[in-house]
Amino acid sequence: MQDFFATNNQQQVLNRIFSLNLGLLCILDIDGWFKMVNISWEKTFGYTAEELSHSNIIDYAHPDDHDATAFVFSELLQTSHRLTFSNRFRSKDGSYRYIDWEFNRHDSYAYVAGTDITHTKLSAAGLKAVRNQLETSNIQNELEDLCPIRQKILVVDDSPLNTKIMETALIDDYEVLISHTGKEALNICNSSDPPDLILLDVIMPEIDGYEICRRLNHSPKTKDIPVIFLTSLTASKDIEFGLTLGAIDYITKPFSIPIIKAKIKNHLALKYYQDTLKINTDVDSLTQIANRRRFDEIMTLEIKKAKRTGTILSLLLLDIDHFKFYNDTYGHLEGDSCLKKVAATLAATLKRPKDLAARWGGEEFTCLLPNTNTKGAQNVAETLRAAIQNLSIPHLSSPVNDVVTVSIGVVSSDPLDENSLDNLLKHADASLYHAKEAGRNQIAIWRDFASTI
Repeated sequence: MQDFFATNNQQQVLNRIFSLNLGLLCILDIDGWFKMVNISWEKTFGYTAEELSHSNIIDYAHPDDHDATAFVFSELLQTSHRLTFSNRFRSKDGSYRYIDWEFNRHDSYAYVAGTDITHTKLSAAGLKAVRNQLETSNIQNELEDLCPIRQKILVVDDSPLNTKIMETALIDDYEVLISHTGKEALNICNSSDPPDLILLDVIMPEIDGYEICRRLNHSPKTKDIPVIFLTSLTASKDIEFGLTLGAIDYITKPFSIPIIKAKIKNHLALKYYQDTLKINTDVDSLTQIANRRRFDEIMTLEIKKAKRTGTILSLLLLDIDHFKFYNDTYGHLEGDSCLKKVAATLAATLKRPKDLAARWGGEEFTCLLPNTNTKGAQNVAETLRAAIQNLSIPHLSSPVNDVVTVSIGVVSSDPLDENSLDNLLKHADASLYHAKEAGRNQIAIWRDFASTI
C-alpha cells in the first residue's frame, strides 16, 4: 500500500473509504492492472479481491468493447488526469454488466469509481423490443411520440480506435455513421440522407477537419448540419479558428463521454427545433408546397448558379382562371380544396429533383425550372396546363371552360444578360398577363412578344 500513499494516515483513509459501501471502487496501475478493489466487486461481479489481483481490467471487457477499453489506457489515460468511460464488464458467471467508469489518475495509478447501469440499459432495450413488436399495431403512432426517429450522427476520424469509442458510446441512442476520410465524409453529407450532426477530428490526412468544415459551411445543402470538432489542439487560436469556420462546438481530447453525450443531446435538440421551424416557414400551410419565402431563396441561388455555369433558367407563373367566380359559386372551403388539388398536381407533374413548385399567393403559383431552355419550359408549361384541366374540377361559372383551367406565363434567362430576380419575375408576370389577354387557358412566352412592349 505504500505504493499508493506516502503516509500511514493516507493509507488508513484509503482503507476506510474502501470498507464503505460506495459502489465499485478500485485502484489500477496506468496500464489497467488491478491493485486494490472493494467488496462491491464481489457483490456485483462475483470476483473476490484475490481473483482480480494480478489481472487486467481490459481482459474483462466485452469483445466489442475491448479495443475501445484498451485505447483508454494506451492513449487517453496517459495524457488525462480525469476522464469517464462506459463499457460492458464480464461477470464470473459469464454475463456482462454495463458500467459507467470515472478515472482519476495520480502519478502511476488510476483511482476508479464504477456505477452499474445495467438496469437502465436493459430497460431501454426492453422498450425497443416492445416498439418492434408494435410496428404493425394500431398504437404505433402513439409509441412514436415516446420513441422518435433516431437521429443520425457522423463520426469522422482517421483513427479506428477513436471512432470505435464514439460508436460504442452513442450507438444505443443514435444511428452512428463512421468515416475515416474527409472525402468519404463529404460524400455522406451531400447524399440524399445526410447526418443530423457531425463529430469531426481536425488533424486528418488529405483533407483536414478545418477544410471539411469550410466546405460544408459554404454549401447550401450542408451548411445547416452542426459540426463539433474533436481534437487535441487546445490553443485559443485553434479553437477560435474552428468556430469561425462554422463549427458549433469544440471538444478537446482526451474527451469525457458524458460531456460529449450532453453536448450532442443539446445540439440535436436545437437542430430538431430549427429544422421544424424551417419546415414551417418554408411550406405554405394550405397547399403544403413551397411558399413565397422558399421560392425567393431558391430562385436567388439558381440565378447565381445559372450565371456561373452559363446555363438557362426558366420560370413559370400560373394563375387559376376566374378563381373569384369559383369562390363565389362554390364557397371558400371548396376554393381551398381546389387550390390544394392544383398544388398537388404541379408538384407531382414536375419530375426533376431540382424543379420547384411554389404558391405565389392567392390563386397564383410559380414553377422554377433550372437548366431548362425556352422550348423545354414551354413543354413543361403545356404539360401542367393539360394536367390541371384534366383534373376536371367543375367550374360552371367560368367563361373559359366548364372545368378549372390555368393561364401560364413563361420566361427564360439569357446567360449573357444581367438577370435578376426582379427582372425575371417582372417578365413572367407580363407573360402571364399576355396569356390572360389572349383568352386564358393559354401559355404566353416572354420572347414572343417582348419586343412589342
